[in-house]
Amino acid sequence: MINTPKYLDIVEWTKLQIKNEVFKPNDKFLSEAELGKKFNVSRQTVRRALEILENQGLITRVQGSGTYISGLREHHHVKTGKRSMIIGVISTYLDNYIFPSIVRGVESVLSKDGYAIQLSSTNNSVDMEFRSLQSMLERQVDGLIISPTRSALPCVNLDLYHTIIKSGIPIVFINSCYSELSVPFVALDDVKAGYLAAQHLLSKGHRNISGIFSHINRQGHLRYLGYAKALSEYGISVREEYIFWYSKENLNQILTGNPFMESLNTCTAAVCFNDHLALTLIDHLRQIGKKVPEDLSLVGIDNSELAKVVSLTSIVHPSEELGQAAANLLLSMINGADGKNILFPPHLQIRDSVKEVPDSTPG
Repeated sequence: MINTPKYLDIVEWTKLQIKNEVFKPNDKFLSEAELGKKFNVSRQTVRRALEILENQGLITRVQGSGTYISGLREHHHVKTGKRSMIIGVISTYLDNYIFPSIVRGVESVLSKDGYAIQLSSTNNSVDMEFRSLQSMLERQVDGLIISPTRSALPCVNLDLYHTIIKSGIPIVFINSCYSELSVPFVALDDVKAGYLAAQHLLSKGHRNISGIFSHINRQGHLRYLGYAKALSEYGISVREEYIFWYSKENLNQILTGNPFMESLNTCTAAVCFNDHLALTLIDHLRQIGKKVPEDLSLVGIDNSELAKVVSLTSIVHPSEELGQAAANLLLSMINGADGKNILFPPHLQIRDSVKEVPDSTPG
């Protein structure tokens, strides 16, 4: 008598449980450890069974989340061999000066594999993000590359993200991530970026350095952390009156408010969240009769084309390379590989927006 391979026992048992509705569509399935204990088999045997079940479209394994019984609608078509050959790319702003380069990088990789790109913008609105995600689900895309909306705040669309993950659609975040989700991301190392920007100013003798950061984007919090680390290495404490948190809606109020105007009397330099902020600040300083770097030295982040025009010292954002890396990561996940975070190291492009000042103690 020929004994049935043990992994087939797991396969047949699972099919029976699904048939009898012990496990229903989108239910979380037993873990590898639980199956191994239940059938008294090795983890290798369990993985072979799960591989068969996944190939038959009965389960979906989600990196960082677990194994789920497949839903009534199949969105991820690797199991059936039928793909939509569409990748959804969701950004906060389509006209952002970084995003076109990211898309070029994404498209250069995906087009070689025959994929088309479906673009969508959230306008940094959680409601628009919900609509974009729903639209991508309806189009049955094979994968998603997403720039999170208001990533420093709790993820309002968490349930929808879980639905997408359970359906088997792989996701890669770019530039930032949501801390509530175990989804791989590709980004600039924002802590090191903030550190490098502040360290450059410190190396030029500046000690009273303002920091202006976005409070709704996780990048702003990480860049603030890097800024603080650089100051700490020089024995300088973070002075709260020198730190300004802004959003798109209140930036003008911040720059024209008394606290910021008073900081200009003592601060000789500022780390800006990005180049867009730095250019806005340069224009504001011009309106009040001040110049960069004579009255205030600035370092931005992104090294945009506009930074080159105004000769702004800035941290280089690897936008096109980042897009390529995100696309390659997503393709590997579509083909069954695990997703891993990728951080690009920053480097500084020095121009004329920073002047050297005599070394001084904190004011």
